[in-house]
Amino acid sequence: PTSRYAEPFLRRLAREDQRAPLFVVHGKGSFGRQVVDGAERMARQLGIDAHRLGPENDLQPDGSWPAWDLFVAGSFEEDVQAVTRAQALPHPPRTVCAVAAGVQEFGDKVDDSDGVFGVGQWFPGSGPTAQVGPSEAEFLIAYAKLAGVTPDYPAVQAAATATLVAHCARHAGGVGRGLLWSAAAELDTETLFGGFKIDPATGVQTKHQTVLARWTPTGLAAVPN
Repeated sequence: PTSRYAEPFLRRLAREDQRAPLFVVHGKGSFGRQVVDGAERMARQLGIDAHRLGPENDLQPDGSWPAWDLFVAGSFEEDVQAVTRAQALPHPPRTVCAVAAGVQEFGDKVDDSDGVFGVGQWFPGSGPTAQVGPSEAEFLIAYAKLAGVTPDYPAVQAAATATLVAHCARHAGGVGRGLLWSAAAELDTETLFGGFKIDPATGVQTKHQTVLARWTPTGLAAVPN
């Protein structure tokens, strides 16, 4: 769920020897607000001093703080603009994380992506062994043959979704909406995309977890838990 997007980044901040204020910035859309709602709640639980800002607010942290951190969740363009503005401040953030930094295109849009954290639903090597559908290695080889590049997580998510639908159809003996829903609600499994289990009452995914990555001079790499 979107409310847990920031979880791996916040847990990393909570392990820092020196705590710093965290500014959580959302964009104009509902996605960013939902992500930041969850980030605020978890930050409080972890004892992190969080300050919420929206698109109408200027990002001007108090210069008296020796350090501050930044988490951004908006549209891709909003994230790029927010990170660029923050990096240009006289007193830039110690640590930056943006949801948009979890895709390869981010590195082409930001002049200095090195060290920026990104949040995604999947990165190469981050998933468990698939119990349903192809393995990550099998999918990456097939995708590279067709597209010539490593996929970002939306492509892997689509492949995992198709795999789960096919699995549920075989298990249920049909493709009716009710049949597929009943089969899906019984699943507790792993795909190349990660864990899959839903709450039968709400349909909310309860097992899948976001993954933290960080930009390096050679590109985007998953960060170990």
